[in-house]
Amino acid sequence: MSDAVESILYEHPLSEQVRTYLRLEQLFAIQLHLREQESTICHVGALRNLWEILDSLDRGDIKGELIKELEAQKLHFEQLEESPYIDALKLKRFLDQLNQLLDWLSRYRGKFGTTLRSDRFIDMLKNRIRMPGGTCSFDLPELHLFLNQSPQYRQNCLKEWFSHLDGLAQCIKILLRLFRENGEFESVVSKQGVYQSSLSNRSNPQLLRVMLPSDSSYFPEISGSKHYFSIRFIEKAESELKPVAEDFEFELAIC
Repeated sequence: MSDAVESILYEHPLSEQVRTYLRLEQLFAIQLHLREQESTICHVGALRNLWEILDSLDRGDIKGELIKELEAQKLHFEQLEESPYIDALKLKRFLDQLNQLLDWLSRYRGKFGTTLRSDRFIDMLKNRIRMPGGTCSFDLPELHLFLNQSPQYRQNCLKEWFSHLDGLAQCIKILLRLFRENGEFESVVSKQGVYQSSLSNRSNPQLLRVMLPSDSSYFPEISGSKHYFSIRFIEKAESELKPVAEDFEFELAIC
């Protein structure tokens, strides 16, 4: 069940910060895929996705939260420098990477995406690109001109625009990796399709991860906070959804 090829992984955040990080991670992955394609359809999708990223970054103090979390991680790993069980070279490289990201964050002026929002072309797309069918040539003739440039030109523009967020993408990638590595999967039993547990004995949990076989006909509905969580499994039977009513094992990691 631990083989990713044979499994479906579900993740659930235990804080608003991690919820934002997971959403941005997904949006960044979509952006990186779409911008490498050559079709105009994919590049329209990349521009829509870019505005989804900008909208996500417009909520809360993501920059301050990242600095606080990365500094906490840096302090934790600095305390491991004297341990004889740690690869000193790998640890130094990782701490150097954390320092570079913290330096990038400290030098970043204003909110993330401010430069992109002030770009005339990107700003021009803001309202129309969100409308159903709003990217027609009669709605956005300048976009139509852009889409009729060579694929390489369009790819280079998309890479340049997204480069303003490369440091942010690296910060989120590292933090989510650290959170995920902080919890190991173990087999637990769902009683009649429900699993509940307290998190009071856990130190600052960030993320729940549920692993199910890829051929399962059910999926988890997860609710929780840093103190308690509940998982209810729902089965898809033909065109209907119904609660699972039997006991079964599944893989759970609390990170």
